[in-house]
Amino acid sequence: MSETKEQNSAYDKLTPERKQLVDMILSNLEKGAGLWKQGWRTSGAPISGITGKKYRGINNLFLSFVAMRNGYSDNRWVTFKQMEDRDWHFKTDAEGNSLGKGAGVCIEFYELRDRKTKKPFDRSVLDGMTSDEKADYERENVYPVRKYYRVFNADIIDGIPERERLPVDEAAQNARADKLLGYWSEHESKIIYGGDKAYYHKPTDKIHLPERADFEDMAEFYSTAFHEVGHSTGHATRLNRNLDNKFGDKAYAMEELRAEIASLFIEQDLEICVDASNIRNNSAYIAHWQVVIKDNPNALFEAITDAEKITRYISAKEQELTKKAIEPYAIIAQEDEYGETVYKVYMASSNGQIAPALSGYPFKSRDALLSEFGKLQEMPYWSDKEFRETSMDELRAFSIERVERDLAREEKSEIYIKPSEVAARTVRQSSPVDMRGRGIESLTRMSDREIVEQAGKTKNGEKFSALYNGLSVLGNEEKDERSLMSRLAMFCGGDKEQLLRIFKSSGQFRAEKPNGFYEKMAEQSLKFIDRIKSGMVKSELRTLIRGKSYMGQNAKV
Repeated sequence: MSETKEQNSAYDKLTPERKQLVDMILSNLEKGAGLWKQGWRTSGAPISGITGKKYRGINNLFLSFVAMRNGYSDNRWVTFKQMEDRDWHFKTDAEGNSLGKGAGVCIEFYELRDRKTKKPFDRSVLDGMTSDEKADYERENVYPVRKYYRVFNADIIDGIPERERLPVDEAAQNARADKLLGYWSEHESKIIYGGDKAYYHKPTDKIHLPERADFEDMAEFYSTAFHEVGHSTGHATRLNRNLDNKFGDKAYAMEELRAEIASLFIEQDLEICVDASNIRNNSAYIAHWQVVIKDNPNALFEAITDAEKITRYISAKEQELTKKAIEPYAIIAQEDEYGETVYKVYMASSNGQIAPALSGYPFKSRDALLSEFGKLQEMPYWSDKEFRETSMDELRAFSIERVERDLAREEKSEIYIKPSEVAARTVRQSSPVDMRGRGIESLTRMSDREIVEQAGKTKNGEKFSALYNGLSVLGNEEKDERSLMSRLAMFCGGDKEQLLRIFKSSGQFRAEKPNGFYEKMAEQSLKFIDRIKSGMVKSELRTLIRGKSYMGQNAKV
């Protein structure tokens, strides 16, 4: 069979809807307009006009192209039945003709069916099965069936509620995109600004972009930036794609195609407006894309699937940014000078000290304290925090974590390492520590063992256990040693001999280092913990000294 016949055969096997998408894209490429038709102004990602759920992948791209072609300004789509159920109708033109004629767009979805029941798959049949039995059942009996339905754009529908249009805040939109790019640069692939080229450099895992001022406008900048961010997801620590291709190769063109489609999807998710003047100049890739898609039309759909994976990966990172940071607190029951039980709440300050909140006021009941503490949590300053009650030991461990993290950022050292890099470094350890003669079993004193067990049960116990067993968590020998030493010091009650004894049982201890080195480290760690604890004590004493006037009216609430 000739090459032309093979190409035609691949095209002929496509569904009519997929053929239409291929035809539209090839038409744009032949006109030199790139993937996206000039004159398009996005109205956001296509969504269901009923549920508000976004269309993804092929349906997203197909509906976006139809909206471009027809000049729709609304991004909502509904089925004819959904229109009928709500008594909506098609608009008519000046001559009274329905605008719905021929306006339906066929989109695809997959329905899971059950070979045994011959009906749509009902997950309740898996109830009572083990995980292995469920996997076996789904593999043997469940199969996907591609189905289609037609949807119509809200622009041609009369009666559909006016679309809610929030005030366009360009600054807010820019801030959202900037925040994501800042996160990506700090935690994933560093972005370096300067020069006259935009590219992703795999060996160094860095993105290079011209200065923002060198772009025609912000939309052009974001389009370019997220295109390169899309490339960076191919790194081995992320989605692990083959990026070792040369310009002109089909594999190179495919990577550019998936990154360009991903850029569109990301811009839609971020609600970045794009018009004719913001279309990226893709002239360098147009010819390659045209050849690739003509040779194998399915390559386009493979690129769309990959672009959807890229978008989901990046969107998940953005969702992490919106999560509220945990702010722990501990409630302690104490006796006041009258011998009565009162309650105080303690928090970790930014400098690592454990200090009483609410000015250290003692409350007669726990409920009264929580009521007053709830008012503090509602203040604007704490709006990005999620409060969580912990034990005092967990609060101290969190305090140490906070100090370590803040010091690392101030020193711009490698103490903060993105999770993927921590995992990679742990895997790369070629010579694990020999724990024979070490570990908790080597400790002969029960009090020493209890400290190791107690430290391992705190909220950050996994990190402690990794350090105690000799793993490199911070990527630096001395930083690992100091981190473990400070964690142990928190439980040793100022006993330097006990601290050194337990530390020498760990995988961080290195016999070739002089004893004086670890003795000095132990002294520094004990002082560090004492500073944290004394911060709580001093603050409490100050409260008691000046708080006698409060005791009558506030403390016994």
